[in-house]
Amino acid sequence: MNNVLIISYYWPPASGPGVQRFLKMSRYLQEFGWQPYILTVKNGTYPSYDESLLDEIPEDFKIFKTKTFEPYQLLNYIVGTPKKNYAVGLMGFEADKSLIKRLSLYIRANFFIPDARVGWKYFAYPAAKKIIADHNIKAVITTGPPHSTHLTGLKLKKKVNIPWIADMRDPWVNIYYNRIFPRSKRTINKDRRLETKVLKNADLLTVVSEGLQKEFSDRANRISTILNGFDAIDMPQDIFTEAVDRFSISYIGNFKPNQNIKMIWRALAELKEEIPGFAKDMIIRLTGNIDPTILQSIKQHNLYDNLEQKQYVPHKEATQLMSQSSVLLFVVPKTTNNSLIITGKLFEYIATSTPVVSVGPTEGDAAKILSDAQRDSMCDYDEKERFKDKIKGYYENWKMNGQVAYRHSKSSLEKYSRKSQTKRLSLELNRITNE
Repeated sequence: MNNVLIISYYWPPASGPGVQRFLKMSRYLQEFGWQPYILTVKNGTYPSYDESLLDEIPEDFKIFKTKTFEPYQLLNYIVGTPKKNYAVGLMGFEADKSLIKRLSLYIRANFFIPDARVGWKYFAYPAAKKIIADHNIKAVITTGPPHSTHLTGLKLKKKVNIPWIADMRDPWVNIYYNRIFPRSKRTINKDRRLETKVLKNADLLTVVSEGLQKEFSDRANRISTILNGFDAIDMPQDIFTEAVDRFSISYIGNFKPNQNIKMIWRALAELKEEIPGFAKDMIIRLTGNIDPTILQSIKQHNLYDNLEQKQYVPHKEATQLMSQSSVLLFVVPKTTNNSLIITGKLFEYIATSTPVVSVGPTEGDAAKILSDAQRDSMCDYDEKERFKDKIKGYYENWKMNGQVAYRHSKSSLEKYSRKSQTKRLSLELNRITNE
């Protein structure tokens, strides 16, 4: 068994896709000959928590936690943000344009490069160096965001010369919220230099989509696409077939401001007017961190009476909600380079076999995954009538059967499983350590 050090800011009790990726893969790595050692923070700031994820950590895992230095926490406290919370993708930014909030955003954009967690590197590097020496570590994986985590990997590569994989779950310089930040030209140039150093020095870059692979291919040594996938043990084993009294359109996860596609709300409002009984039968279930602008749009389109909102729920409960829904709503953020975006939620949506009505770039990476899994094709952002037709079709099916009547096939999904994707990662680890 070879030992690998995984450096990840996000780790349980934090929740979300940044946690799920290596929490799941770490467990399966053991089956492919790699023993994970985890380095994370003990006083991090997270947008949401899921204590139940702590139960998924194998007892034989070696987990090391360090302090971190996040002066941005103090700024959050001054402007009224709780210390242990941190906004997801600038949620609430458009709803709060106060001077002090904008000042804090300017400081965040130009004084914390590449991100507000950059202070962790001063603690992570010495801790990682000691773990490598004490535990015969054969390779290091850093995963981001926060992409400042990769700066620790870069220093380890230069000082210790250990095989290193930099795992990119999102773009770096081109990540969508950087286009909202008031960044100076100097900041952008410095950030680009750091990104390029990581890409050129890592033995391997792993990314979550083919689109990201194309974005980094001109500067990286080697690139491999390792999808997020779904974990079979998280998915409900029994198909939900009970009769239900509401036709539920569910969105589960972080719902960001750049996902507030008003066409969706206009379409649902029109269906309320056009289809007898739809207004009474339909319920919009939003579960997770929801940006205030989305709730405002729902109100503006007279859909608030059809809304049921829940805060973040444990992961097992989230997948159960997916299974029990009539239709799952999937929205690719409307932003530059959004054709590259594939979220972890998409694979879990598919794995439940619940119908998915999706909105986003019709030739993007997410659309290709849906097509490959033989799911409904994606609607573009302005295809209101097409979106309405899809919802109407599933509603009529539900009306006849009184339950989640339509289920997609689960065949040919094994390649999207976490285990399958972890096997690919293990083969890459074998390669870079044997060279």
